[in-house]
Amino acid sequence: MELIPEWAPNIHPILVHFPIAIILVAVLMDLLDFFLPDQWWDELKTTILYGIGAISAIAAYYTGSLAADSVFLSSGAQTVLNEHSDWALWTVWFFGIYAVLRILLHWFQKIDQKMIKIGLFIVALPGVFFLYETGDHGAELVFGYGAGTGQLVEQQSSSSPEADSLQETRSTFTASDDGNWSWEIGPNSISTLLSRFHWLEGSASQLQPTIVNSGSNYLLKISANSTTSFFVGKDSFQNVQVDYYLNLSDFNGEVSLVNHVQDAQNYDFVMLSSDGTISQGRVSEGNREVFAEESYSASGMLFLRTVGNSTHFRGYINKEMVVHGHGDAPEAGSVGLKLNGTGTILIDRLTLTQLN
Repeated sequence: MELIPEWAPNIHPILVHFPIAIILVAVLMDLLDFFLPDQWWDELKTTILYGIGAISAIAAYYTGSLAADSVFLSSGAQTVLNEHSDWALWTVWFFGIYAVLRILLHWFQKIDQKMIKIGLFIVALPGVFFLYETGDHGAELVFGYGAGTGQLVEQQSSSSPEADSLQETRSTFTASDDGNWSWEIGPNSISTLLSRFHWLEGSASQLQPTIVNSGSNYLLKISANSTTSFFVGKDSFQNVQVDYYLNLSDFNGEVSLVNHVQDAQNYDFVMLSSDGTISQGRVSEGNREVFAEESYSASGMLFLRTVGNSTHFRGYINKEMVVHGHGDAPEAGSVGLKLNGTGTILIDRLTLTQLN
């Protein structure tokens, strides 16, 4: 018998119900204890329930963190995921501290005093609200956005981002009224590159941009010659998700997918190095801080996604989250690419989506 059933993407949906049930029972028994005889129920049993609930909440939180790194989410779900994670963390801290407080009151034999019992029950109520908000946002992820559902169907009939990308033959830069945009490479995409982006370091001519064919698909080919090239869009965005379809197989060096760019010395990044390292972090006044770093192995046309949403920052390769870091919420800024190395890069498509 496997610990994780075939239908489940991870163990989190199995564990998550335990802290909810145990903590709610603990709060209920805390209330009923005011009316039940001591021989039927006592404070020690309630404290044990809170302790078990706190431990199971910790387990649910950490398995949830792992689960978030294992599922691919739509743009609308990114903000809900952040809120679910934040509420869950506050719930863990609340009931962890609360359980320790009750244990200390037992230790000093103060728990049976009536005013302390009333105070403890009142103090527990905000934790119920934290628990509700955590569950509400978790349910929205599953039932609103389908996070982690359809696991068996995905195993049988999922298509790769590369295949989807190569089927695209349109050649347009489209922008919606809300500021979102999508750039699909076509015969005239060099003019789009020159009109929609500007250079903070280097120049367009140094990249020698050309349009090449890959079957029925157009790709933008840019060539780097060890000179740093840093180009970004002309608009600023706060919470963003940016999707890149890039082939880095013939590039040797570092490619940074940048967002929240203020200038060449201040920006956030997800950087892929040809040595197989991906890092996520921030450059402030020219000083580089890494929030998360991992190894990766992927080649050919890659689907890359960066998410910068409040204090959460994520990087995906081919629908798999590879890095997940945290930092202070950045100021609004532009998005783009920074290249430092030699070789060629093929660009198929770029898409920007603003997050709530």
